[in-house]
Amino acid sequence: MQIKKIEIQDLASKSKSVFLSEKWLSLFGSELQCYGIFNKSNQMIGGFTLKLETIYGFVKFYHNLSYTPTINLFFENKAQNKAKLLSENKKVLTLFADFIDNLPYHMLTLYLPANHIDMQPFYWRNYKAIPNFTYIIDLAREINTIEKDYSTERRNDIKKAIKDGVETKQCTDFNIVKSLIKNTFDRKQASVDEAMVDKILFEFANKDNSFAFVSYRNNMPIATSFCIYDNDKAYYLLGGYDSKNKHAGAGAMAVSRAIKYSKELGISKFDFEGSMLPEVEKYFRGFGGDLTPYYSINKAKMPLELALKFVKRTHF
Repeated sequence: MQIKKIEIQDLASKSKSVFLSEKWLSLFGSELQCYGIFNKSNQMIGGFTLKLETIYGFVKFYHNLSYTPTINLFFENKAQNKAKLLSENKKVLTLFADFIDNLPYHMLTLYLPANHIDMQPFYWRNYKAIPNFTYIIDLAREINTIEKDYSTERRNDIKKAIKDGVETKQCTDFNIVKSLIKNTFDRKQASVDEAMVDKILFEFANKDNSFAFVSYRNNMPIATSFCIYDNDKAYYLLGGYDSKNKHAGAGAMAVSRAIKYSKELGISKFDFEGSMLPEVEKYFRGFGGDLTPYYSINKAKMPLELALKFVKRTHF
């Protein structure tokens, strides 16, 4: 069994994830590294993506692709016996752990999909495995049941918005979506990769992989939710609102419509794609999804790791 570099097309052909689609991966240019996992018969059974970034002029930092929740590690495991299934999983994860340990990195932070919970191969190689959390809504249930799981606060916000004349519509003018997203980042004085947001909205997004909803009050756009999707999941990727004309329920209405539309498309789950900031976690929790852990693995070379323990204590 081995891991080796492959082309975008080879990786995209083996996965149905929107984050491994050729259209998504083509956004990233030279920073993208695609890898395939091959069995002893040299058949590709899985793969993953990495981003190599040089920071401070010389520090090689491996991490996820921008706006991509994990490195999308996947592999086939055809074992039927429970013990054999666990052993095969550990075999592949051990191969992966050895592979990344031999990369020419100074610092490494990689987020793994939620189905990978065996962190022992990384623990044994002195990685720090950190649990992270997202909320995922099961869309197999009736929409009324899903909405009943919303918090009282979230339901009341939506009711008040409707009473106050707020309307939510699907939006295909992504310039409106971008303006609301940018407004939110500017207000929070948070950095946003505007060039990457432009690529997502104006090069990637189409009706087969994305949708957006915008809430209006007096015909003025005041909040938005933007999602990308595949057959299995819809991901809440971007959102924002107009701080000068805000309404407490406008954003919740846009998210709720996105959840309902995901169900109408026949998608299985709605993923809020990470909920680690306290104020964001509280907001997402109000939509009644299942709290779902997923892990990041972190490591840095000495003496960089010692320095990082002071500035990124939660990771190193």
